[in-house]
Amino acid sequence: MPKKAQPEQPRYEDLVSQIEDLVDNIESGELGLEDSIKGYEQGTKLIKQARAILDQAQQRVEAIDLNESKESSD
Repeated sequence: MPKKAQPEQPRYEDLVSQIEDLVDNIESGELGLEDSIKGYEQGTKLIKQARAILDQAQQRVEAIDLNESKESSD
């Protein structure tokens, strides 16, 4: 059975850009209440994704630092 292709993870920079666009739209005052709430909801999901990417990056950096520390002490 073939493996399912995992959806490509969005780039952090793209997520930040989308969040900024949502904030601009909401702050413009041109959206109605319902659209503003939908934008807020979408923004919170994007922020969650961005935080997950940052967490993964932090783990990678910590692993690199740990590896470098082990190598320099040998």
